Amino acid sequence: MKSLQRVSQVLDCFTAHEPRLGLNAIAQKTGMAKGTVHRVLSGLRDIGLVVQDGNRDDYRLGLRFLSIGGVILSDLDVLTHAREPAAALMHQTGESVHVCVFDGLNVVSIDRHEMADSRNEIVRLEREPPYCTGTGKAILAALSDETASALLPRDLKSFAHNTITSRKALFAELAATRARGYAIDDEERQMGIRCVGAAIRHHSRVVGAISVTGPKQRFPTSRIPVLADLVTATAARIGLSIELG
Repeated sequence: MKSLQRVSQVLDCFTAHEPRLGLNAIAQKTGMAKGTVHRVLSGLRDIGLVVQDGNRDDYRLGLRFLSIGGVILSDLDVLTHAREPAAALMHQTGESVHVCVFDGLNVVSIDRHEMADSRNEIVRLEREPPYCTGTGKAILAALSDETASALLPRDLKSFAHNTITSRKALFAELAATRARGYAIDDEERQMGIRCVGAAIRHHSRVVGAISVTGPKQRFPTSRIPVLADLVTATAARIGLSIELG
């Protein structure tokens, strides 16, 4: 139990205002000996919960926390509060609706609402890379560029002819997504398929995303703003529902 308490004390030192800390600072904050702090940090580093900056004696929380957080979120209020609004969005648009969370590597579909088979020409995977999907780009755009960059794979694999494989182009797209308030997947994950997605927020923090998806013939450029209004309104409704409990 004493070891767990030390781990908790060390992790509690990291905050939004102090995301990076050196060994001396952590020892001072916790009141532990430097040797003890070093042993705790080494153990946390070995399992991916903290990362040591290469050229500095600084530590920061590891991306494994995002993976853990994604698992927790998928079992919490997002799914409960999204189901009814997502079904309503499907009926409003006549298109497929997906609710997703982020596990630190991929966007994970936790709820979907599909129209009749005759209307669906889509095959969607349970887990997809964030940089080429409407929900994924909506989530990435809600983060800082530094955080988003750390979450992206080294190489952006191409899945369709419009997949963005340049980091420079992707961050330009994320900036455009922030400016307009919604993300667009224009045949980036799957040929012939378009998607409009918006981030779901709780207390101003992104906790997931929702999207409408369909064949490009039903997603002409002129229809995108109409769909975007419905998607963003639904995302806001879900976020408010989570907040009200």
